[in-house]
Amino acid sequence: MPITYQLKPDERLAILVHLGTVTDDEFLSFYKALFEDNRFDKSFNMLVDLRQTESSVRSAAALNEFADYMRRQFVSITARPKVAVVAPEDVSFGLARMYEVFSGDVPWEFAVFR
Repeated sequence: MPITYQLKPDERLAILVHLGTVTDDEFLSFYKALFEDNRFDKSFNMLVDLRQTESSVRSAAALNEFADYMRRQFVSITARPKVAVVAPEDVSFGLARMYEVFSGDVPWEFAVFR
């Protein structure tokens, strides 16, 4: 599995780790499945770890589609979860920052770190 996750309900936290090459389809499918998982709460904070992935295959179209999907997911909740993305490589950092721009109106606190 190119993306794994661990839910920590007591800490209201989801830890997501991208591994190896993750295609656009795998990326989008994973997040849609995560948001349909009954154990996942949209108010959970998220830590997204991109230290072990090859992000150069991520397209701007997929990031934009993901941002649209997130807008629909958060339309009915009042919580403002925090999302921290760890992206030490230039490409993954740049793509995460691009996504940050695309998702600017999603009601969460989103930050990218090297």
